[in-house]
Amino acid sequence: MDCRTVWDKYVNCWDSTPGQPSHGGQGLMGRWYDACTGWFPTIGRIQVFSFSSPFLKPPTSYFFTNTGNAASFPSRNVANKTIGFIDGWASDEKCLARWIDVTGQDNMTIVHVNNPADIVAKLKSGEIEAAFVSALDMADYVSEVEQVPGAGFSCMLSGIGMMTRKDNDFNSKWNAGFSKLVSSGKFKKLCDAAATKHGSRGSVTCVDG
Repeated sequence: MDCRTVWDKYVNCWDSTPGQPSHGGQGLMGRWYDACTGWFPTIGRIQVFSFSSPFLKPPTSYFFTNTGNAASFPSRNVANKTIGFIDGWASDEKCLARWIDVTGQDNMTIVHVNNPADIVAKLKSGEIEAAFVSALDMADYVSEVEQVPGAGFSCMLSGIGMMTRKDNDFNSKWNAGFSKLVSSGKFKKLCDAAATKHGSRGSVTCVDG
């Protein structure tokens, strides 16, 4: 397989708008590329796209606040709260709506941002009171935000992989190559090396191989 990589905006793979159904991004839908790298299958996404075998395990999503505010945040009742979400990412308001333990969602204010850094900035400015994101999303910002105590919620159906159009056979080729990488032991070596090099930024949660 002849592979080339292209850097693009997340929303060109998967996009969402507050109050509207999420949808496939114009880049992947428009065949600008064959696959988007590093996306989790969700209930909404699998209706539109196909996914490869996962190479990382799925994380859990939580509420995050400014440091010092987590213990007092009423995470089981978000009525009249302003909550931040990263546009197009798996931990969106549609996922939060499935967390039936969290009440008051009909009366919360939804704010979309572009990336985790924007979440931190809006928490610090007071534009949002909390954010609903995965622990993986906030791994680089643990010194600036605080995870609200208590159980989290899983927004992902399985681990992270390649996301493609349903009419593209990319995943069959990717899965065959990935299977060989795992069976050879090279994948475990890559994961071990990544854990050594990047472990200070959080756990490297490779699938078992």
